[in-house]
Amino acid sequence: MKKKYSKAELPKELPVFPLSNAIFFPKTLLPLNIFEPRYKQMTEHALEKDNLIGMIQSNQKVGENNIPEVYDIGCVGYIEYHSNTPDGRYLINLKGVSRFKVEKEIETNNMYRTFAVNYDDFESDLNDEEKLELNTLDLIEKTKKLFNKHQLSTDWKIVEKVEPSQLINSLAMICPFTISEKQRLLETMNIKERNDVLNQIINFYILGNNEENRNIH
Repeated sequence: MKKKYSKAELPKELPVFPLSNAIFFPKTLLPLNIFEPRYKQMTEHALEKDNLIGMIQSNQKVGENNIPEVYDIGCVGYIEYHSNTPDGRYLINLKGVSRFKVEKEIETNNMYRTFAVNYDDFESDLNDEEKLELNTLDLIEKTKKLFNKHQLSTDWKIVEKVEPSQLINSLAMICPFTISEKQRLLETMNIKERNDVLNQIINFYILGNNEENRNIH
């Protein structure tokens, strides 16, 4: 994998996979099972070109020609690993590179969607990961309660050993939040703000607040 990118090396037009409830961050991994023809084409084109694919959430609105609208902010990843299955699917791992902001959609002859993007607000994503001196035990205990409430499980012994910034990003990705809550986490400017927002959202859940209150940000 290409270890580091500069802003100038990132493409201004990206093939984009809109997928709700799926976010990832720079330097995190997102495994994907690609089976739809349009996204198989997207994967093949990316592998032929620069291995870069953008991920973004649909915002549950429908625009012109019944095309789902997407949020303004997504994250581009590098295909770090890929394999083909006997039934024609692609299994890929995307390694997060940088978040991006959508400028406009580009019309192409491809089956998948392409967007003009910029990275101006996220140049820090390309720097070395910020190391936090942070006690995450309280966050882990609250997350255990959240997982129990939703009958989810994970290996907490491994979780407890994870470095704080990696833990915060991983929990933001895997916790059972709404689309808008996940987007709010993706759009935080740094890991400290993400930690604050993550704690706030989990507090709403474990304190039993209703849906209306949870969606007030």
